[in-house]
Amino acid sequence: WLPHGKGSIQDLVHIMQSRRSCRNYHTERAVPKDLIEDLVKIGVSAPSGSNCQLWTFTVLPDREAVLRLAKMVGGFFKRLNSAAEKGWLRTVMKLIGKPELEFYYREYYQRVKDGLEQWEKGGEDILFHGAPAAIVVGSKKQASCPAEDAVLAAQNILLGAHVLGLGTCLIGFAIEAMRRDKSILRRLGMPEDETAYAVIALGYPKEKYRQVAGRKQALVRYYSQEEMCAKKEPSESRRNVSREGEMRV
Repeated sequence: WLPHGKGSIQDLVHIMQSRRSCRNYHTERAVPKDLIEDLVKIGVSAPSGSNCQLWTFTVLPDREAVLRLAKMVGGFFKRLNSAAEKGWLRTVMKLIGKPELEFYYREYYQRVKDGLEQWEKGGEDILFHGAPAAIVVGSKKQASCPAEDAVLAAQNILLGAHVLGLGTCLIGFAIEAMRRDKSILRRLGMPEDETAYAVIALGYPKEKYRQVAGRKQALVRYYSQEEMCAKKEPSESRRNVSREGEMRV
């Protein structure tokens, strides 16, 4: 039988807390193929909904492949910025109940514009941070929980890479581009029945960290049988009990 409670919780917590997102890699140092394959094996040890195990892993094994993906993502955001610059278009989209373009313009437009200009003029990789490899974690659409399955596998890869001496960083801008422009997935060789949920930059880190990353307090809520039986309009005392049932850790 597989034992429960036999590992060291201190070691496990140390691995989790000491992993940091890496944004500075030894670009010229390739990640060995066998290490990438080991990371995929670690990834598929994650649980999956209904035990479907329908993850997919698209490996970008070298810097050239990473740069090709970066150019696809950069091209998407150039087009998005071009649309967001048009005030009339943002207004029309809001009027038809789609305020996302206005939100993007307000929150991300300038940051993306500056990053693209910096990349084109100076050649600085502000998307993959010089990573020499990457893994796109996806799932077949027929899985019962495709997004959850892929993200759990990705977390396993992040922790496994850390133990193996590799740095990682989840690239959210790449996932956003893939979500909106499916042609990027097709160009990576992913068929129509697959969707990407995580893009992991991978490589040997240049920087060392002195401390773990800070964490905000988490809201923890207990939902008891007593609360389940409460009336739709609870009394003030019941409200107090509900508030006291929350704690922050």
